[in-house]
Amino acid sequence: MKFPSALRSRAVAVVSGAVVLTVAAGGSALASGKLTSQDIENGTIRAVDVATGGVNSRVIRDDSVKSVDLHDGTVAERDLTPTLRGKVTKPAYVGQNWSIIDRNVIGNGDAYLRSGPSATGDVAPPSGIGSLGLRTGAPTDKAAFGDQVDFAHQPLSGIDTVSYYVFTTGENNALAANNLPSVAFEVDPNTSGRTFSTLVYVPTQAASNDWTKLDASTDEQWYYTGAFGTDSGCNQTTYCTLAQAKAAAPDATLYTAEITKGRDYAFSGAVDDLRINDTVYDFEPNGVVQR
Repeated sequence: MKFPSALRSRAVAVVSGAVVLTVAAGGSALASGKLTSQDIENGTIRAVDVATGGVNSRVIRDDSVKSVDLHDGTVAERDLTPTLRGKVTKPAYVGQNWSIIDRNVIGNGDAYLRSGPSATGDVAPPSGIGSLGLRTGAPTDKAAFGDQVDFAHQPLSGIDTVSYYVFTTGENNALAANNLPSVAFEVDPNTSGRTFSTLVYVPTQAASNDWTKLDASTDEQWYYTGAFGTDSGCNQTTYCTLAQAKAAAPDATLYTAEITKGRDYAFSGAVDDLRINDTVYDFEPNGVVQR
C-alpha cells in the first residue's frame, strides 16, 4: 500500500519535528552532529558497546580510553582480546623455591616470612620491610628454612662468600652467647662412601635488640654433621673455616642452602639479607627477593 506524496511529506515532517523537540529538550549532541561523554548518562553504556565487534572502531577515538578511566577490578582477563591476554602481567611469588625444609623441623621449631621486627626503637630490617622469623621453644626443637631446588647439585667448592643479618634479644643472649640461627648447606660429600652430611656455620655472638651482620666467609666456625664430620676432621669438637671444609670434600655437591635454629636453646628472633656469593636473599612477608 502506498501513501500519497502529500502524506509521505507530512510523516517526514512529524519525524523531523520529534528530532527538533529532542534537541530542544537537551539533545545537544544531535544539534552539533557529535555525541560526547557529557551526553551519556552514567551506567548506560555496556561492555558489549565498546568491545571488539561492538561499535565501529571509527566511533571511538584512538587512545581515548585509558587505564585511569577504569576502576580496579572492573576488567577481567577474559574481557581482553586474545592478543592482550598473553601480555597480562600476573602477580608472582618471586621466592617460590624457599620454604620450610620439613625433614629438619622437629618439635615446635618454626620458620615464617614476616614483617619487621621494627617495634624496638628505630630498629628495622636491613632491606625492605620484612625478615625470616625463627622460633624454638625448647632444646629439642629445630627450625629450618631454605631452598631445595636452586642449589641442588651445585658444587660446594663454588661457595666463597656467606654472610647474613640476625636479630636477637636479651632473653636469647641470656641463655647463651651463641644462641643464634645458623647458615647450613646439606651436601653429598662424594667421598669415603658418604652420601649425606650438613655443613653448619656456628655464630659466636650478636647484639641484643638490634640487627648484627655475621660474616661466615672466613670464621673458623664450620663443622660437618654425622660420620663425615669424623672423617673430615671438621666437627663439633674441631671447627674449620669454610675453605678448610671445602678442601675436606673437594667433590661435594649441594642438596640445599638453608637457615636453621636448634637443637640447643629456646629462641625467638629473625634473619635477613642472606648473602651467598654475589646474590643477596632478602626475606619479605610475601616472598624472598633476590638482588
